[in-house]
Amino acid sequence: MIEVTRLRVFREVARLGSFTAAAASLGYAQPSISNQIAQLEREVGTQLVERTPRRLALTPAGEALLGHVEAVLLRLDDAQREVQEIASVGARRLRVAAFPTAAATLVPYAVAGFRRRLPNVDLCLVEADPPVSLPALLAGEHDVALSYDYPILATMADPELEFEPLFVDTMAVAVAVGHPLADRREIPLELLAAEPFCAPHACVCREALDFACRQVGFRPRVVSETNDYMAMQGLVAAGVGVAVLPRLAVAITARPGIIVRPLEGCPLERVTFTVHRTHGYRSPATEVMRAEMRAAVGSVACPDLPLEVFDEPPSRPRRSRGTGQHARHAEANTELAS
Repeated sequence: MIEVTRLRVFREVARLGSFTAAAASLGYAQPSISNQIAQLEREVGTQLVERTPRRLALTPAGEALLGHVEAVLLRLDDAQREVQEIASVGARRLRVAAFPTAAATLVPYAVAGFRRRLPNVDLCLVEADPPVSLPALLAGEHDVALSYDYPILATMADPELEFEPLFVDTMAVAVAVGHPLADRREIPLELLAAEPFCAPHACVCREALDFACRQVGFRPRVVSETNDYMAMQGLVAAGVGVAVLPRLAVAITARPGIIVRPLEGCPLERVTFTVHRTHGYRSPATEVMRAEMRAAVGSVACPDLPLEVFDEPPSRPRRSRGTGQHARHAEANTELAS
């Protein structure tokens, strides 16, 4: 049988590309690391590591084994945590990742409710956008993540992750006080075609904005780039340009000097999810946090720019590119009814 310790050593050698670095990371002597890998190679009957003067590299057999090792060690860690929680042995913990606007709005309310219900659980919070938090969740570094995507982009869901929709955030438009569009109750995206834009750097949010603008016939003329929505609001107030931003960003606070109006007739919306590993251990603490996140949505919505909240849906709605808001709502309602 393959010894679990050797699998952990092999994973660290593969990650760092060095026996010496793996020894330092794991607190072993370097000869012990080399011996563990040699023994593992004898157990599986083939060479796993190519030893070169500059850096170690995995053989094709080593690459194949590494994929299984990650899954095996993750399931073992899940099993150990579940058994410990059942037996009430050791400190319980919950690791949560959230994207920045959710971390600033939703998470504080959820954490307050969580602390009232489970004051003895160690809580670790990390701020990260989905391109960072979801791979880390898959790797077992988080227990639950707050994530988002844009239906307009029709991204495919990873089957190893379970997405549970919390709410839909339909984009809003921020313009300076006194701007010609400030008196409108809603602002169509196409009326912004001639405007200078304050927009995010290259990211999913920027990709969704560019795609939505192309759908109505123009490419946004971006004159300022920032992923800080408070800075973006400040630039709008200073007259640098207009901005299309999530309603959740306005829930933090609206800067003086700007007017925020709903975006009219455009399928540019961001869906927020709680995300778990499909086959991962879901502790009672995870379920409590998930419930508190859902309860917190009503506390952060701006009254003039409400969020559309889902009712405990079983899974992520299916989408296709270009279907837009109404088709996405119809699909979500079909799933809710089932």
